[in-house]
Amino acid sequence: MSPPPELVEFWPSDTAVVVAAISEMTAAQRGWITLQPGVRPEDAPPPRSLFGALFSGTGPPVPVCTWVAPEAAQKPPHAELGILHQAGPKAVRTLTEAGVAVPDGWVVLADHPRRGLVIAVHPDSAAGEVLDWLLRAGQALSRVPLTGAWQASVHGRTA
Repeated sequence: MSPPPELVEFWPSDTAVVVAAISEMTAAQRGWITLQPGVRPEDAPPPRSLFGALFSGTGPPVPVCTWVAPEAAQKPPHAELGILHQAGPKAVRTLTEAGVAVPDGWVVLADHPRRGLVIAVHPDSAAGEVLDWLLRAGQALSRVPLTGAWQASVHGRTA
């Protein structure tokens, strides 16, 4: 049985614990982190029904961001980022217009309104830069106001 995820509440101005987790899991080539932004209760969207979740053509109004550690079988091994969002098609264009363009050397693997945005990160990208971009992208794709706080669910960290 897998251990429960480590939950980390943080602000974009203090990401040291999450950056350390990314660095450790990159070296170990295993694990993932799910990042969710904070939303005030009065701004939270109503829960989606099962029917709505199954047949909707879009993701959630509050983005869910994921960082996945590189795998040894990849050539070259690289981390991947995912963002489920409700910003509609062509999230890459929306991000570019918001000043959060996909960095040079990163590869967009998917940009789909329902399955989300998936990006392969260049292997030489620094953990702090990757996390910073992912947080800014999640904020830019949100359809509700965010508090600025984030929660990370760290899965597979050995330390």
